[in-house]
Amino acid sequence: MQGSLSFGKEVVDTLSHYMRRNAGNVVARRRSIPFSKETDVIYIIIKSAYLCRDLDFCEGKLEQFLNEYIMVQTKSIEAIFEGIVNQNQLLDQDAKTEQRLVFEEDLKKCLREIRRVLRQANMKMRDESITYLWIEVIKKISVMFQTAAILFAAERLEGRSDEIMEVKKKLTQKLVIATTIVEGKYESKLCSEYDICIKAYEVTKALNTLLGALRDMEEENVKIFIRYVSEALLETNLYSHLSEVTSNELQIILNDMAYSENVSAKTVLLSIQKAVEDRLNALHLKTHMVNGRDVELVHVILSDMDHVYGKSSIDPFHVFMSSFFTWERTKSRLSGPIRSLLKELTNEINGLPDDLGFKLINEVRAFLEITVDPEN
Repeated sequence: MQGSLSFGKEVVDTLSHYMRRNAGNVVARRRSIPFSKETDVIYIIIKSAYLCRDLDFCEGKLEQFLNEYIMVQTKSIEAIFEGIVNQNQLLDQDAKTEQRLVFEEDLKKCLREIRRVLRQANMKMRDESITYLWIEVIKKISVMFQTAAILFAAERLEGRSDEIMEVKKKLTQKLVIATTIVEGKYESKLCSEYDICIKAYEVTKALNTLLGALRDMEEENVKIFIRYVSEALLETNLYSHLSEVTSNELQIILNDMAYSENVSAKTVLLSIQKAVEDRLNALHLKTHMVNGRDVELVHVILSDMDHVYGKSSIDPFHVFMSSFFTWERTKSRLSGPIRSLLKELTNEINGLPDDLGFKLINEVRAFLEITVDPEN
């Protein structure tokens, strides 16, 4: 887990170089004005949408929470686009003084869609847990902004197709990371300030137990386990969602972990377990911990997977963990149980609504790109 991804000046310069089309029509907010909700353009637009009107689901203080969450998501995206535009000095001074948003029209479209999502959640209140519904709303809003921002940028990129692909990848990473960091913070705030807390986090708990058991094994046994996982992954659709570069690098890393005497598989897994433990601690303490961007991505991926199993009334991983501990004692073959587990996880992910499935794929792809791609 090699820590934070930083988009420095050279990356921003590259992005701004390609985002030229219609740049003269895009204007930024005046930065000299101190922040005030009463004068903030984003806040006024969001509040004027009356998202929670006639909805018990988000009345009172929860409406304030929702508006704030949407505002911070918008500001995180707005800051990225402003940085790109201003870095390349695409605007003249007169345009910079106008108080208009880069992302304004897309924000208004998102607000109309958010109102629809809230009305659906309101209708489900009698049948589903309020916590489950709120976590789903937070995630749907996150991917809504993520998708809108990616499309907004893609429509304005110009240049050679091979160059555009690389630029789009970098910008998508940046947008995915920004929206997931905000999502994690507000998922935690929903619990600490409004007592709407996740009670079921079966994926996180099972993964922590698994990694803890591997930590206490001999290195050679851990390598055997990695071989089983590496072979089983080839039968899933994971690699179809990754670039050729990322796919190749991931397979090289897994191969080194499984076979190389110079690579400690346990050391790699210990770093992942630390991220998993941090999530468990944050859930128990009802707090949000500031982490590196790769850890933030691990946490949001686990949060998404916990949500997938959020309605499960029994331990969904009991069968696999029983097989795992049997293998630990007897060294019986584990390839079958691992394949069955990955097939089950794939089926659950495939059963997600399109937006939440897209969100999870984007997060996994971004995490692997910033941790295994050679340039990183």
